[in-house]
Amino acid sequence: MTPERIDFLALLSDPDMLQLMLVACPDGIVATDADGRVTLYTGASEAIFGFDPIQVLDRHYSMLFDNGHERSVLEQQLLDQGRAVDVELPGRHQDGTRFFAAVSAAVIRDRYGDVAGIVMYIRDHTAVRAIEDALRNRNTQLNLLVARLDHMARHDQLTTLLHRGSAVAAAEDALLASGLEGLNMGVALLDLDHFKMVNDSYGHLVGDLVLARVATVLQKATREGDIVGRFGGEEFVAFLPGADLDAVTRFAERVRAAIEHSRIAVSDEISVTMTVSAGVAAIPSCADSLNEALRIADDRLYAAKRAGRNRVVHSDTNRRRSAA
Repeated sequence: MTPERIDFLALLSDPDMLQLMLVACPDGIVATDADGRVTLYTGASEAIFGFDPIQVLDRHYSMLFDNGHERSVLEQQLLDQGRAVDVELPGRHQDGTRFFAAVSAAVIRDRYGDVAGIVMYIRDHTAVRAIEDALRNRNTQLNLLVARLDHMARHDQLTTLLHRGSAVAAAEDALLASGLEGLNMGVALLDLDHFKMVNDSYGHLVGDLVLARVATVLQKATREGDIVGRFGGEEFVAFLPGADLDAVTRFAERVRAAIEHSRIAVSDEISVTMTVSAGVAAIPSCADSLNEALRIADDRLYAAKRAGRNRVVHSDTNRRRSAA
């Protein structure tokens, strides 16, 4: 047996049933005539806006919303499409305060197709907006935290320079990004001379000041695009994209001279001076790969140490070492 079909049109034509449906609807419902004057203003609408029906009926619906860009968007969508869904408008409470209203609306037409008015379904979006704003703020804070943790993971806290692995990875990326075989890449390894004596004589806090000063000298000597890192302990590395052996040698010599003339104040009467030894190499004149260039620069760094320190070594008996 086929169930009896419900005649919804008959229900809507029943004033009592229509009234019950309007009262039960949690959304505010506002209907207007063709001129935009309010002809229906439900109890939920009264709860949202705070206006009594007598204050709203037969007045233009614009009294419920700010006259701004958002309302123009709603009206343009109604004009173009005959409907609009979840357009957020700044609404007005009866006490003058503003709130965010989510409005869905449709054009009502008579039997001849002429515009008879519009009907709007309205929700107070203030709580939703507050949640969205809170989530947006949390996401911003989370992104900042992730960026900070990423920076901390890649950088040395004392000197603010890149860690060894991050510096090498950045140099590899620079080589790959160039897309050019035989791109010059200068490599300089620098090591503080007799650094243990500074720690033993003045303490690790002064040693930290010395390391930070060396980092500052290195950063001031580099160009945009150069990569500087703390290689470990009192050893530093600089990768200079586009620099040949002569250019990286001049760079290391400038850094050496600047550090030699630096003074780290320990007290009013005492200051610390430091020197560095350096070994340099370059791609492709000295090596075919970054790891090979680092190995050659490291060999030359220790050659500088053996030769008396406070110097830059840029050559050796094996100017070219084959990967084979």
